[in-house]
Amino acid sequence: MENFLLNIGLSFTVSKLISYLLFVVIGILLAFLFFKKSKNKRISKIPKLIIGLVLFVAPFLIYFAIHPIYQGDFSNNSYSIDSKVDFPKKKQLTIIALANCPYCIQSIEMSKILKKKNPGMKIEYWVLSNSPAHYMKYKKLLGKAAQVKLKARISDELAVIAKGSYPTFVISDSKKAIKAWNNDSFGVMAMDEVCSGF
Repeated sequence: MENFLLNIGLSFTVSKLISYLLFVVIGILLAFLFFKKSKNKRISKIPKLIIGLVLFVAPFLIYFAIHPIYQGDFSNNSYSIDSKVDFPKKKQLTIIALANCPYCIQSIEMSKILKKKNPGMKIEYWVLSNSPAHYMKYKKLLGKAAQVKLKARISDELAVIAKGSYPTFVISDSKKAIKAWNNDSFGVMAMDEVCSGF
């Protein structure tokens, strides 16, 4: 549902909110239809209320079970960076990642969605490794959505920027890092901010 709403041009925040609200509305409609149909039937009040309540909450609970809301989903808690690390001259989103970090790998799908939403956005993964195998792994998974660079040489400086949390998302411009988000704070509101900034 959320991807469909994104594909028709809605923002990340609105798409996520509408997806959950839609299933609340479906629940209301199901409960309403049940009460309307059971008006002339001999069902006692308590079972009728229980069935109506189940029909009301079931669609939302099922959707929530498949797509739970995590703590950082609606967050946008960026932090400022004071670093001497040289970023590219042009504005870009840099994702600092570890070679075998499952959350870093999961961020690839989100990067593809960001790129599709705003094709003008430059995205680059900086993988803290010096292994060509890790480069090839990320390159294959990302395709044309983002560039990949191995950054083992400056991994200590990047670890300071990341504050030990991976992946970390960094907006930079004119060779300077402007702000960053760790994985838990890069929610739909942060994605909207980043996407609209290019």
